Amino acid sequence: MKTMSKAQLEALEEQVNAELKRMADSERSIHKHDPITDGVVDIERYLSSSPKMLWILKEPWEEFDENGGGGWSVTQNLIPKKIAEGKIGNKGLYANMAYITYSVFNNYPNWSEIPWVTDDPSVGESLKSIAYINVNKFPGKKWSNPEHIKSCYGRNRNILKKQVATINPDVVIVGNILHLFYEDFGLKTVELISEGSVEFCSKDGCLYINAYHPSYWRISGKKYVEDIVNVIKKNRHGSALRQ
Repeated sequence: MKTMSKAQLEALEEQVNAELKRMADSERSIHKHDPITDGVVDIERYLSSSPKMLWILKEPWEEFDENGGGGWSVTQNLIPKKIAEGKIGNKGLYANMAYITYSVFNNYPNWSEIPWVTDDPSVGESLKSIAYINVNKFPGKKWSNPEHIKSCYGRNRNILKKQVATINPDVVIVGNILHLFYEDFGLKTVELISEGSVEFCSKDGCLYINAYHPSYWRISGKKYVEDIVNVIKKNRHGSALRQ
């Protein structure tokens, strides 16, 4: 697939956001939520990065009341704000994503060589170079229900396919839900290789990694980061540019 331009990515986000708004408006009798949008964090940085990395996770979490929730963006509001205010922290969801991204774009330092997010702003800022989409586009809960996520995938499948196709990543890291996308990505279970805590395979020039959710507490940050970084290094070495 040819490389997408800034204008094409901007048009994609406008189309997806408009479609989600129409969906929300048609469901006001069921719930009062507005969409929580996602996509590319910083289009210019994403387009200049190599490899281009897309994260696919389950759903955004938000506390809400009887008036509903949503109406904000993970990639245009939440992540940039956390970076600007130094609130990513050294552990959990965005910290682990930042450590992996920083390592890939900085010649693959190992865990002990990666600075803490709070010690080096460039670690958190590496998140500006990624794309990130959720299967559920409306407020979710702290603990995701697998059947609900499966239902959200079916409901949002066309939107998700459009997002992935236009974002056109080289590396896709999925939070333990790669099975939902087997048909879309042309993958089969037998093609997946297990290594450490992850499964992966390459297809049509793209590396697919099925890993735990980056906030999963039963695996250490060190193992989570190193397992994913090692797979990317082995399969994409030579394509990463120092940011």
